This record gives sequence, C-alpha cells and structure tokens, in this order.
Amino acid sequence: MGRLMIACGGTGGHLFPGLAVAEAVRRRGHEVRFFISAKKVDRRALAGAGESSNGVEIPAVGWTGLLGAIAFFLRLVKAVRKAGEELVNFKADALLGMGGFVSAASVGAARRRGLPYFLHESNAIPGRATQFLSAGAKKMFVGFEECGRHLPKAKVQFTGTPVRGRLGKISKEEALKKLGLHPKRHLVAILGGSQGARGINEAVLRGLPALKSLAASIQILHLAGEAHADKVRRGYDRSGFHAVVLGFCDDMDAVYAASDLVVSRAGAGTLAELSVCGVPAILVPFPAAVDDHQTANAHAYADHGAAEIVAEKNLVGTELGQRIARLMGDSVRQEHMRRAARQHFTADAADKIAEEIAHVL
Repeated sequence: MGRLMIACGGTGGHLFPGLAVAEAVRRRGHEVRFFISAKKVDRRALAGAGESSNGVEIPAVGWTGLLGAIAFFLRLVKAVRKAGEELVNFKADALLGMGGFVSAASVGAARRRGLPYFLHESNAIPGRATQFLSAGAKKMFVGFEECGRHLPKAKVQFTGTPVRGRLGKISKEEALKKLGLHPKRHLVAILGGSQGARGINEAVLRGLPALKSLAASIQILHLAGEAHADKVRRGYDRSGFHAVVLGFCDDMDAVYAASDLVVSRAGAGTLAELSVCGVPAILVPFPAAVDDHQTANAHAYADHGAAEIVAEKNLVGTELGQRIARLMGDSVRQEHMRRAARQHFTADAADKIAEEIAHVL
C-alpha cells in the first residue's frame, strides 16, 4: 500500500476534483490525505465527503505587492515547512497538486525532499505557479487540451477534470424532492461559487423584472455564498418568485440533476460538472481571474454550443433576466446545449490520473 498526499485546498474547483481522485486512488488500495487551506469551505467540503479527519491545513500565502514581499516570503517559508513536516509524518510516497497556493507550497516541500509529485491543471490557461513547477512533475495532467500549449517543458497528459462519482446518478424527480423544491416547476439554479459571486447575485436580482412572465412556471435555487445569502434572500422578498436562497449546498449532484438551466462562473470544476450532467448554462466568467483564465475556460467549453457566455460588464439593467427568459422559452436550444455539454465530458478522468500515480505508489 502506498501513501498519497493531495494538495487541493482553497476553492471548490481544486477540492472536489481532488476528492474524486482520492476515491479512485483508494480503489487501488492506497491511502490518501489532503492538504487544505484554513477556509471554512474546505472543512465543510471535507466533512460532506466523510473526510473530516483527513485534512491538514497549510498557512495562506498571498502576494500584497512590493511592500509585502518580506511578509510573503516569511509566510511561504512557514507554509513549505508545515507541508514538509506533514509529508514526513504521513510517510507520503508521492504528492498530487491540484492548483492554488496550497498546491504550490506543498510541491515546494516535496521538491526539497526529493519526493515525486504530480500536478493537475483544470483551467485552459495554467496558473503561474503551475507553469513554473510543471517541468519537474512526473506527469502534468490537464483538463483542457488547450492548456498543454502553455507547458512546453512538462510531460503533459490530457485527462479532463475529475468529478465526483455520484454526479449524474440521480433522477430529476428524486433531486427536486431531495432539495425540497416544487416537482412541477422548471428550475433555474444560480451558482455563485464556493465563495459567493456578488456580481452574479446582483445581476440576477436586477434581472427579475424581465422574468415576471415566467414567475408561475419557474423556481429559483440561488447559491449566493454564505457572506451574501441574507442580502440576496431579502432581494427576493415580495418579488413573486418561488426562490430558495442558500449560502452553500452539499448536494450539488441533486442541484445539477434538478436544474433546467444553470447560471454560474466559468471555473473549470463547475464546467466539468455541468458537462457530466448535461445542463444548459449561462456562463459569467469571473473578471478578476488571473490571466482571465475563466474566459478562456468558458470559450473552450461553450464554442460547440454547450453554453452561452456573457461578460459581467455587459450585465446592465435586466440583461441577465432577459437571457434567462430567452433560454427558458427555447426548448430546442436547451436540448442542443444538453447534447453539446455531454459530448464535452471526458470520462474516467479520476481513474486516468489514479492509474498514473499508482505506478509510483
């Protein structure tokens, strides 16, 4: 039996693919633990997957400009040291980094100890730390084939982005019942992301007047982020819509299965989940993403008709509501989007990654 440490903390886009790989590695008889961040969402996601006791927190490392350079390097040293101690304590045989600051610090610790490491990049444009560290990786797994063009010195393997095994396994009727939603209304799901997305939240509320004609036939499930949920909930008060607002949801398999349309950011993990479940989507890329990688993700995913893309800066007035109304009124286009989404899905991504890692373990 080998031991694998997976560094996947910071966002759901890193965590959930990491959890999917862990399932596949364990099926091959190996042991897995996780490096995560101190964010509440990380602990909550691990608890939802039954992994509460298997996460080790790595201190955050953030660059705050030239004046913060000394503090940055001190935090980086602390994070690398912490990761190194845990790798030794766990007696890890290999490390898999899924991206983000937790992954960068953990790979730094693995390199110092001569420990073999693997990397996975979900986005169409790799992060800068990934670009720097990829040349030393045993294998560089990518979620989009376009990503490989940015990694000329790495041993690149296109695998797609891993998704949780339970996705796509529940019926629409069962999902609506599980979520406590109306069984006969169409569902529009608004996904703010694991940290919430204020721009999307505000655009949806502004757009409600354009959806008035559909108020009797649709319902809205709005995952607003825990910091924004109360404000968004008040925004729906007296709107005439059947709306359920949550800060966070552990049953994303049910959310995707129940949805007729999803409005979301364009994180790579979300796109992989939309694909496996075949859900039509309106994508609003996060405008502050490094190297604008969410826009690249969105186009790589949507260019064959799987989704509609709109820049956040263009969501003025009731624009988002108008777009939702047009799609909800066009069943032919919805079906085309479902087929295109499913065709984009790369099956067995977690197993492909686990099989490569197993050779080292």
